[in-house]
Amino acid sequence: MRDRAPSGLIAMPVRLPEWMEDYLAQRAAEGLAVASLRGFRKRLTPLARFLAQRGVRRPADITPADMDTYLTSMAARGVSWRSRRTIASTLRTLCAWWQARGLVLANPARDLPAAEPDDDELPAAPLSEADIAGLFASLPGADAADLRDRAALELLYGCGLRLSEALDLDVDDLDLEARTLHVRDGKGGKGRLLPLPRGAWGAVQDYLAVRRDLLRGPDHGALLVSARGARLAEWALRALFRRLNAERGSDAPHLYPHLLRHSIAVHLLRGGADIRHVQALLGHSSVETTRVYLRMVPGHLREAYDAAMPTIAVEGMPSAVAEDPTLRHGPVVGQVVDAGAEVDGRADQHGKHRDSEHKGDEGGAGDGHG
Repeated sequence: MRDRAPSGLIAMPVRLPEWMEDYLAQRAAEGLAVASLRGFRKRLTPLARFLAQRGVRRPADITPADMDTYLTSMAARGVSWRSRRTIASTLRTLCAWWQARGLVLANPARDLPAAEPDDDELPAAPLSEADIAGLFASLPGADAADLRDRAALELLYGCGLRLSEALDLDVDDLDLEARTLHVRDGKGGKGRLLPLPRGAWGAVQDYLAVRRDLLRGPDHGALLVSARGARLAEWALRALFRRLNAERGSDAPHLYPHLLRHSIAVHLLRGGADIRHVQALLGHSSVETTRVYLRMVPGHLREAYDAAMPTIAVEGMPSAVAEDPTLRHGPVVGQVVDAGAEVDGRADQHGKHRDSEHKGDEGGAGDGHG
């Protein structure tokens, strides 16, 4: 795994109790992926606060009632059943680790119930293609920070990136000539090679032309850089979304990073993309995770996918990957772009000036906006 750029002014993670930090240190020593460690810390931080409020100072003080109350409080706060199931799994694993080291006599999370799916639950309603076109048309381009923000949003939407995946990108992860993007440390430590769609490809080039204006001192290679030269922090990108929401007003759909990822998935499926290619684009380990988006596409298309699901479930990966075993640790998502050209509601408005700026590149790996 590569060294990443120094955090600079990025907010340091909350310091957890020693008995939680020791667990994370052990998992790091075992080689757990950086993204997975980040997920563990994110789930354990509110737990640490909850236990402190209940007067818990050591693992031996934790009771099964504490664990059950905590999980119930997550449901009351509207945390999805999938997230609650992940939290419960984390608690069981953590408490089992404590038990193996004699810090607790019995695992207080052992009997936590598994959260059951809500049959009516759907991903958030996606932005329409017109919403996407309006969003990007509204973005300023006055300076390097503006161009960085546009590039970040284009990557979140066009490449279906998770927020952490976008922030972790280095300049070296881009191949502008091949129009590809390498996500090296995705969820579960899995990498994937993605096409750069037209909008993202052009926006990244525009930003890279002025990126040096944001640097202060040595260039450590981070793609998205703050005004002080450090790798852009999560809070900074979330602040961008808060500003955009304030500017758009209460009548416009509420924006947040993962909504762009949801939106591209639905747009691609509506445009006829193979669900296996959408699965690979999003980095889902199971096609069943991707399949939930079929509930948000027209009925006839959903029925066609339902009929094909036994075959899809068996194959489980894009044809390009199946044919070349060397690609399986970093699947190439290429065919999905063809459907993306049909999906992109911004193609006419957003792509024309790209064509004039980058003539001779039509038909490359990133054509279309998906």
